[in-house]
Amino acid sequence: MNLFKNMGYRWVPLATCLSLSPMLSAQQEVEEIRVIATPQDQTVAELAQSVTVIGNEVLQRVQSRNIGETLAGELGVSASSFAAAASRPIIRGLAGARVKMMEDSIDSLDVSTVSVDHAVSIDPLVAEQIEIFRGPTTLLFGSGAVGGVVNTVTRRIPEAVPDDGFEGAFEIRGDTVAGDRTGAIRLDGGNDSFAWHFDALRRDAGDYKIPGLAELNSHDDDHDDDHDDDHDDDHDGEALTKILENSGFQTTSASAGVSWLGDNAFLGVSLSGFDSNYGIPGHAHGGEGHDDHDDDHDDDHDDDHDDDHDDEIVRIDLKQTRFDLKGGWVNLGGAIEAINVRFGVNDYGHNELEGAKIGTVFDNRAYEGRVEFLHAPWGEWDGAFGVQFGERKFSAIGAEAFVPPVDTRNIGLFLLEQRAFGPWDLSFGARLESQKQNPLSLPHDDHDDDHDDDHDNVAVSGTAASASFAAIRRLSDDYSLAMHLAVSQRLPVAEELYANGPHLASRTFERGDSSIGKETSRHVDIGIRKTTGPLTWSFTAFQTSFADFIYLSDTGKEDSASKLDIYEYKQQDATVSGFEAELFTRIADIGMGELDLRVYADSVKGDLDVGGYLPRLPPLRVGARLQYHEERLVLGVELARYSEQDNTAAFEKHTPGYTMFNTDLNWMLPASRSGVEMSLFFRGINLLNEDARRHTSLVKDIAPLPGRNLIFGMRAMF
Repeated sequence: MNLFKNMGYRWVPLATCLSLSPMLSAQQEVEEIRVIATPQDQTVAELAQSVTVIGNEVLQRVQSRNIGETLAGELGVSASSFAAAASRPIIRGLAGARVKMMEDSIDSLDVSTVSVDHAVSIDPLVAEQIEIFRGPTTLLFGSGAVGGVVNTVTRRIPEAVPDDGFEGAFEIRGDTVAGDRTGAIRLDGGNDSFAWHFDALRRDAGDYKIPGLAELNSHDDDHDDDHDDDHDDDHDGEALTKILENSGFQTTSASAGVSWLGDNAFLGVSLSGFDSNYGIPGHAHGGEGHDDHDDDHDDDHDDDHDDDHDDEIVRIDLKQTRFDLKGGWVNLGGAIEAINVRFGVNDYGHNELEGAKIGTVFDNRAYEGRVEFLHAPWGEWDGAFGVQFGERKFSAIGAEAFVPPVDTRNIGLFLLEQRAFGPWDLSFGARLESQKQNPLSLPHDDHDDDHDDDHDNVAVSGTAASASFAAIRRLSDDYSLAMHLAVSQRLPVAEELYANGPHLASRTFERGDSSIGKETSRHVDIGIRKTTGPLTWSFTAFQTSFADFIYLSDTGKEDSASKLDIYEYKQQDATVSGFEAELFTRIADIGMGELDLRVYADSVKGDLDVGGYLPRLPPLRVGARLQYHEERLVLGVELARYSEQDNTAAFEKHTPGYTMFNTDLNWMLPASRSGVEMSLFFRGINLLNEDARRHTSLVKDIAPLPGRNLIFGMRAMF
């Protein structure tokens, strides 16, 4: 018997503005959707910070080739969309280090925050559920998580034994846009005191098809309103369907884990590996330059330089080995009732291949740990306190080593409390974190001499303090009001401090600034929701005011040696605000099933206080999903309109709007005599074959999203 698991002895601090995942029917009980990435399990409806939990059935429908594309359709979420295998979630317009990627409540420990062409080392096919925390989530997870957290929940460290002592599942799928062939398997077993787990997957996809030309005609000022007509004219006499060259990838992942299960405790470990080899589409050695640069800009590109690299294919060969430990003890008695322990350590490296040669080698050896103590009630207050610690040893050697080797250490203390007060559920928390970054050396700079003095090889240390308050007011049995207030400080990461060199994959020359200080945000979101009955809905409005917001700014200049556009990390006060809204309703009962409608919209706006917009913000999105579902059949169609984004930063190009029309079907077959349950599934994505480009992508002008794609697959559980 696993008493620890059965008790669900975990605690969640911040009560959350409800956000259901898009496949849930209007009448589904939200109370059963539980959040894992917190010290104690609690339902989404009991939280005040805006959270979405994507459960297993919904996840099977939205799973894509990477974690960013899997979540890009969720409320308040977009993606960086740099490559088919490299796309990171963007939450409420905030990206990079401000969005923490976790596997089972520990950092992914990769280098995806260093550059948008670096993949997240978590494959969505291993997920049992994915949790999206919007807004500052710094109390438990560190000062960097001011934009939000994405936690991928897996079974890699088992906490329970299957009812019959053994179970498994496998899946195969393929698509038409890239010839993707994917297979995955999961096995679980054990007895009363021992549990084990194994999973493995393989993805193999070629270059994907696009509706027309890869490169957008960015020099046409009238491109926005006449996009469709111009697009057709541009492609007269050319093939209707094109290929985005060098967009293929191959990914392999495997994991094995074991756990000891006691009556009041458990302890488990896992070992996993993640390998991926993927192309960087549109990679160029020498930038294309800004529209506003001098007319002779193109002439500055040496013909010999272009000839040397015209046929060069650039790929990333990534390998990660990771060890994880998880444990818990309950019913301890005394002042401390329970303890949760989590630890992860990795050995990560990737080679950036330029043709057959290794251009740059990235290495990242890191660990992260957290211990949570759940205390006995202090009067009317229940809660937890704990410590989180970690270290990252990062290095890059080669042509694209634009960030020096840096050793980063941090430690944080946190306290989280909650209580009921009449019709109010209240919670508050605080965190104090210390961080030190020690650059071991700087990359050799053969570029502009007048900038060398700005990049001193100095250690940078700092302390960040964060606090939050949340409340839920029950207005009636159906309605509730939620409020979340937070003040958070974020310490700068290595690339913001020390970057100084050409970054060829993103076509930029990046410069950090070691004098950059901490960033302070003041956040509020207020939401109202109706969670029961045939009609449910929620609306959340948010605003975050930043003092000394750190951002990568296009200077409008060009580095004389590399011919790349110069981007610099700067600090300015800024404000990010927006809203998220969705509605579910049951339309009709048809036969043995039900027809439901979901309507949703989200928007975010970011302004610098000195004037101008923040770069790469997602546009207004409005969508609707119509779904018929019965016991063994789910059929859905979805239409989403992404508006044109013309609220652009300096030197940033606008992005035309587009419409995505998708459909899906899942048919569960009757169980066989042997107990095997099988289902067949189909997804149609971008059925209108739109030339779709995400404004959040650095390569939107040369790498559109895939064209029309038909996905077929089969799942089996036994």
